Amino acid sequence: MSLLSITDLHVQYDVPDGVVRAVDGVSFDIEPETIVGVLGESGCGKSTLSKSIVRALPDNGAIRSGEIRFDGRDLSTLNGEAVRQVRWDRIAYVPQSAMGSLDPVCTIEEQLVETITAHRPDTSRRECLDRAGEVLDLVGISPSRLSSYPHELSGGMRQRVLLAMSLLLEPDLIIADEPTTGLDVLIRDKILNDIEMYRDEFGISVLMVSHDIADLVETSDEMIVMYGGKIVEQGPAKTLFDEAVHPYTMGLRGSLPELHDDPEDLIEMKMEPPDLQSPPEGCRFVNKCPFVTEECTVDHPGFVEAKPGVESACYRATEASALREKATTVSWKDD
Repeated sequence: MSLLSITDLHVQYDVPDGVVRAVDGVSFDIEPETIVGVLGESGCGKSTLSKSIVRALPDNGAIRSGEIRFDGRDLSTLNGEAVRQVRWDRIAYVPQSAMGSLDPVCTIEEQLVETITAHRPDTSRRECLDRAGEVLDLVGISPSRLSSYPHELSGGMRQRVLLAMSLLLEPDLIIADEPTTGLDVLIRDKILNDIEMYRDEFGISVLMVSHDIADLVETSDEMIVMYGGKIVEQGPAKTLFDEAVHPYTMGLRGSLPELHDDPEDLIEMKMEPPDLQSPPEGCRFVNKCPFVTEECTVDHPGFVEAKPGVESACYRATEASALREKATTVSWKDD
């Protein structure tokens, strides 16, 4: 049985001149003790998806339809206290901005202790402090920093404090939204290793959101690729990295340099995301794809199992091997 099952989820934002369909018919499952990566550029809907699960959308955002089933309950129907009981206790959410998520006038100790007592009010002060020190140590921060304020920590340390906070109540699922953005390579590797450790040692599942394909392939078991509010491809992370089927995934993979690559073989994707108030007819990637056909302009394609475990929403999925060979020689459009 899946730990989390999302079915045909639609999330919209009301804006002054219309409606933005940020998540448009998304479905996927997360199994126990699994790391699932969500890959896509800014504006593709991946952060909206993660916020929807923990019901942390801004005031102008709303789940319009679909299900988010967790432990037998549909989280999309919960409100108020029912949502609060799930958030942090069963599902922990690590947002993008550590500095914006930590209270600047409270010490790390105060914020960790408050997180525990909000859900476990009978926990003694001593037990709270012991647990706070324990989780800080797990992410490589000395418990002596409990008395520090957020501004006294580096960006990487603040991000690790949020990861430590996510472990406090031993949740079943951690949602990490861009946990390595803006961090140096050593701290990035430390955080990715921590995330793998959560799965291996504590049996915690992780939904990791990122625009960095290298991070997700290094850490994830499964990967979901989003474009224009939709999932365009999903499957084992390493398979999608080595043998992408959807042209968008091919482009992302081809834009990642490696030591042995000829710079002329890299793919340059200068693309603005589609307008989700007035999305294109047909496939969401139709105006950017170098392999577009007439069929692509009519309707967004359904999923095709191009290879075992890999589902791709592309009319040319069966031609993936040939398209990958052409990917570095064609023009990647920006119109």
